Amino acid sequence: IMSMGCIKLRMLPEEVINAVTINGAYAMGLSEEMGSISKGKIANVFITKEIPNYHFMPYAYGSNLIEKVILKGKVID
Repeated sequence: IMSMGCIKLRMLPEEVINAVTINGAYAMGLSEEMGSISKGKIANVFITKEIPNYHFMPYAYGSNLIEKVILKGKVID
């Protein structure tokens, strides 16, 4: 989704990250519980392997960059 936003819609990486996190949660009526990293929100995040910076993420499709997944505050192995 991030790749398509940057390539097809010419969105900036910052715009795509907002679209798939806080804006997506807001559109689904979930922004009070998730969509950003804040105290009291559900901790659903992923940790990537080392990348140059976040601008790289949308263009790394087909690559497995995920090192760890955290769902509801618990690390998934």
